[in-house]
Amino acid sequence: MCDNSKYTDGIRPEIHQIFQMVGLAADESEILRIGAVTVSDRKSALRDLMLIDETIPGLGQHNINERTGRGTVTAVARIEDRDIFRPIQYVGMYLETDPLEWLTRNIVTMSCLHVEKSLKRRLQIEDRLSIGMILKRGKARSLDDDLKKVLWELNEAVYNKSKHTIEHTYADGHTFSIADSLSVYLICRTLGSRILENSGITTKYDEPVFDDRSSHQAPHGA
Repeated sequence: MCDNSKYTDGIRPEIHQIFQMVGLAADESEILRIGAVTVSDRKSALRDLMLIDETIPGLGQHNINERTGRGTVTAVARIEDRDIFRPIQYVGMYLETDPLEWLTRNIVTMSCLHVEKSLKRRLQIEDRLSIGMILKRGKARSLDDDLKKVLWELNEAVYNKSKHTIEHTYADGHTFSIADSLSVYLICRTLGSRILENSGITTKYDEPVFDDRSSHQAPHGA
């Protein structure tokens, strides 16, 4: 068996902390395993990732796309919701592209952008603001404290680093490992669902994007 260890240097402590804060049901050891498998068997790894993705309400890798009659891929989201869910589609594109270890920062950035856009929709903010700037606005008082806490952590420890730094944390020179990027994607899917769960957003077929399932976990105490 191929040794994929250089691509899975664990999960950064700050990402591990946020993973725990959002109460994800998935075991981090499973994320590490999937991260390792992506190098040798991408199809199998993505299939396993989809099984976790399906447990989180909303549009994710398992249901964001559909094929048209001509075989092209399009989103099931409405055009007016494109800004919220387009980052999820970009994550999917990166997950299927080689070499994946060079695209982990892109996956992290797009995942966090989904959260940023979800926040703007919920708080009805149209300005070009980052998550941190949004949380400083008076409108953010409508968010519960535990949700704001985890959003601050995501912004400061992950999102800002993905946008503004080129620090090399791992021996192979990547800011985020594959396992990091998969963890952040699942974190952001969970947060996006939490933020938009009562938004009434539907697909272009008038089907609710967020149903009454409660299989996902909100941040503890939320």
